[in-house]
Amino acid sequence: MRLYQVDAKREGIMVNFSFDKREIICLTVLLLAAFAVRLLLFPLQGYANDMGTFSYWFNAAASQGIRPFYTYVMENVGWVDYPPFNVYIFYAFGSLARAFSSVDMSFFVKLAPTVFDVATSGVIYLFLRKYLTPKQTIMATALYAFNPAIIYNVAVWGQFDAIYTFVLLLSMLLALKRKPEMSAVVFGVALLTKPQGIALLPLIAVLIFKKDGVKRLFTSIAAFAATIFIVILPFEWSNPITFLSDIYFGAYGGYPYTSINAFNFWGIFGLWIPDGNLYILGWALFGAFATFIMYVFYKRYNATGDKLAILAAFMLLFAFFMLPTRIHERYLFPALSMLVLLIPFSKKLRLLFITLTATLFVNQAYVLYYLNMKNPFIPSGDLVVLVVSIINLVLFLYASVLMWAELRGHHLKKTAKSCKNKTQQPQPKQGSGHK
Repeated sequence: MRLYQVDAKREGIMVNFSFDKREIICLTVLLLAAFAVRLLLFPLQGYANDMGTFSYWFNAAASQGIRPFYTYVMENVGWVDYPPFNVYIFYAFGSLARAFSSVDMSFFVKLAPTVFDVATSGVIYLFLRKYLTPKQTIMATALYAFNPAIIYNVAVWGQFDAIYTFVLLLSMLLALKRKPEMSAVVFGVALLTKPQGIALLPLIAVLIFKKDGVKRLFTSIAAFAATIFIVILPFEWSNPITFLSDIYFGAYGGYPYTSINAFNFWGIFGLWIPDGNLYILGWALFGAFATFIMYVFYKRYNATGDKLAILAAFMLLFAFFMLPTRIHERYLFPALSMLVLLIPFSKKLRLLFITLTATLFVNQAYVLYYLNMKNPFIPSGDLVVLVVSIINLVLFLYASVLMWAELRGHHLKKTAKSCKNKTQQPQPKQGSGHK
């Protein structure tokens, strides 16, 4: 049987993994099945307001073009809070919708994040295949591809979280593979898709520095800045800084409440409570926790390796959901893409993945149920909000304990080593004829 073989030298270690035809077929079937499941759920009702807004943005981008998009929408609607890279997606899928005008626009609104979501499953497979057998890799990838919380967000609600999740994950893995400039370019695209990606900025910067040195860090910063400029260049603006700041801070300032339907730390005390100066406390808590995560990463990376970088990425994204104010219910979404990369190597993280899947699903489904009612606000003191928020807080504390254990060298290193020994496969000998 013919083998499709990939060799890559990373930090003095030869990574050698092969794909036979059966494995390629299995992966193709998994991705097509994941796409089909999402496709079958497209007819289910999402949030009517979101679907209407996205449909208008798709039509506006396709009919008016990219350059005048923000001016046109502001003049006709009065607000638009999605960063510039989304407009390219609006234009592409809006143009596709205009070409197939007999198909309802909501189909293309849900199709856009679905394409990126299925691609995320493919990236997860390619990463894990270096460490696991084909069967183990398929099983681990399926945990994301058929994750009910992920599917619900994309195929039922029709949200765009899958798009920036794909870009964030790709940026992280490129940094791990010592492609710093490419990682910086992709990370720039991530920030121009959703600002929540800012949570990973310190980690990616330090990761590039530790792997490739200060010179490559500066070239990566230059690549990042160039990407930002190139992406926004086609739009109408007189000052690039004010153009971006108006979009980002306008969106953030539009929700001055402790929790925007997020069942997090602030959700314990209620939803949609004016945050006043509490937003300072929220960001201070996140800053302090992020400092702790970066300290652990910096101290233990040489001993633990790339899996610690992924754990740190998960923790930063989880903390971004739990600690700041003005957080929406969907902001936990990208954390699962990082966590699924680690569950083959740690039994303790498997329970965390399963439980977070459940809490994210309940958070999204419960909120969407109320949003589609005449009174879209969940009543104060709601028991579901309280219980799920407390569970998320307990999970966050549990994950923090695991991070503390990693600082002391008692967690990820041992499980990763054990898994590697169990899954190591014999490699073809040179001259065997396999290509």
